[in-house]
Parts: sequence; structure tokens; C-alpha cells
Amino acid sequence: MRVRNPMIIHYVRDMARARAFYAGTLGLADEPTPGSGSPGWHTFRCDGLIVALHILPAGESAEGPLPHAGLNLQVDDLDAALAELRDGGGEVRAVHEAGGGVPVRVAEAADPDGNGFELRQHVAREGRRHV
Repeated sequence: MRVRNPMIIHYVRDMARARAFYAGTLGLADEPTPGSGSPGWHTFRCDGLIVALHILPAGESAEGPLPHAGLNLQVDDLDAALAELRDGGGEVRAVHEAGGGVPVRVAEAADPDGNGFELRQHVAREGRRHV
């Protein structure tokens, strides 16, 4: 498995305020990724890292860590990557398929010590996988 494009995801309540802070205060540059700039998703580039802002889902509390926040790594073939992950002693906790305007498949995973992270695969809008 080859991972790339490391991304850290932060959930926010007010996207406009968050974008102004990360761009204006921290000086991060916009990162052109699929869906970036939508009302619920925006990405920035910080050296070799993507910092993503995701609107906090309705009804979610920000009191504790959210299951989808944190390290997120891109792979070309999610199914093959998950097989390698399992073979290496990792755990696959859930897989979320693309759909509803979201052009990525995402797997919630954990390393052998239980540290959570996500793997993502970008797919075409029609449901075909990118190569």
C-alpha cells in the first residue's frame, strides 16, 4: 500500500469564521481538492500537509473527539489497502461509500495499538474509481 496526501481534519461550527482564521490568521493557502470550497468542506495546504475543515454535523457535540477527526491518508485502491492493513495487524472499523455529492470512499481504521486514522480513495462522480 502506498499512502500520500496526508490530511488533518478539523470539525468547525462556523465555516466562514474558520476559513477566515486559517487563511487570514494562520496564512494557509487554499488547496484545490474535490469538493473544496463547499458550505461544509474546505481545504488548505500547509507545506506537505492538507488541513481540512468540515462543518460539524447537526446534533454533534464538540465536547470530545469526533470519530472522523484526525489523520486521513489517500490511497489509490481502498479495498486493496484495507486487505494490506488487516494483514499488517490493523483493524478496519467502518467503510463509508461515496455518494450524496461526496466523491470519496473513506475507511475508519486503527493501527495495531488502536490509534485511529482514516484512509480515503477519490472516486469519479459517476461512481467509477479514479486511477
